[in-house]
Amino acid sequence: MKSISELYTIRKKLAKKSPVWIVSFLLLAAFLGMMYSVAPAYVCSSYLLSSVFLYFLCIYISMSLHGRENDVFEEVLLLHSRPDAAYYLSRELLQLCMCLIFAFVLSVFPILKSIVQPHYFTRAITAADVIYGGAMILFCGICGIESGDLFHPRYINRKFGYCAVILLSVLAVCKHALIQTSALFRILDIFLPPIMDSFILLGNTDSFDGKGTVLILLHMLVYSSVITAIKIVLLKRWKYRM
Repeated sequence: MKSISELYTIRKKLAKKSPVWIVSFLLLAAFLGMMYSVAPAYVCSSYLLSSVFLYFLCIYISMSLHGRENDVFEEVLLLHSRPDAAYYLSRELLQLCMCLIFAFVLSVFPILKSIVQPHYFTRAITAADVIYGGAMILFCGICGIESGDLFHPRYINRKFGYCAVILLSVLAVCKHALIQTSALFRILDIFLPPIMDSFILLGNTDSFDGKGTVLILLHMLVYSSVITAIKIVLLKRWKYRM
């Protein structure tokens, strides 16, 4: 029987053969090049825009990884996993580690930019900015990982899955505009990741609201946990793709 670390190592070696790493770093480089090309810039807005970017990048990462999974190989890994939790945790660990790497780059880059170009931002970056902004980037990435992985080709048609995750993301971005048109749309807060809530909280200011930010992070954590639980139940039910 293989442990979580052994299963993770196997998955990591397979992921290295996938173009997902190269494409992701190219997208990251393009985003950073465009994002930090115009000065002056607001500190908080830079972190929040990076968090939304990572959400979409992580959707691409998760859907790329599960799209390349082989049913027979996955079944072999599952048979060698005791308990079954080791199999599912190794899947999550690989995606979360990739998310963590890109979140770290996006969180640290503003600091490096402020050192190289001291007057680029409208104010100095503080430790609170890095903590709250970095957490927002990471948790948005986790929401992206779980949102993309929810539409797994084992139990949903690939084309329909792409359409569904696009619809989910568009609604998440437009959620607050919809809520302003009708209070009935507040139900979307339950079903959609709160990737844009931080922009509403920030308003016209350039400082993080500690209490409000923590509540949004908790919302993201609950959302990701629920989606993960639903996904694992579905993967246990459908062990082979449609």
